[in-house]
Amino acid sequence: MLIEVENDVYFIANRLKEIDPNYQIFFNTKRKMFEVHSKGQIGGSYCLTIPYLTLDKRTLDLVNKTKIENSEKLFEEMERNNKAIEQKRFDEVIKQTESIMRKL
Repeated sequence: MLIEVENDVYFIANRLKEIDPNYQIFFNTKRKMFEVHSKGQIGGSYCLTIPYLTLDKRTLDLVNKTKIENSEKLFEEMERNNKAIEQKRFDEVIKQTESIMRKL
C-alpha cells in the first residue's frame, strides 16, 4: 500500500514540488521505503525509490541528479563507475593468477 507523504519534518515533499510540481512522495508499506512518483509521467507514475530511511536533503539531491535533463551526465558517471569496477576485478584476477603461478 502506498501512503502519500504530504508533510514531513524538513518539508521535502513541498521542496520536491519546487523541482517539479508533478512530483509526489509516497511511503510503500510493503517495502518500507519512500518512493517518488510523478503525476505527469506517461505509462505509470513511479520514478524512483529513495534509498534512505528518512526524507532529507539527500532526497532532493538524488531527485535532481536523476532528472531526465541530467540523464547524459548520469549515464557517463555510470559508465565510469562500471569501468572502474571492471578494472578492479581484472587487477584482482591478475594478482590471484600471479599468486598461483608463484606457488608452482
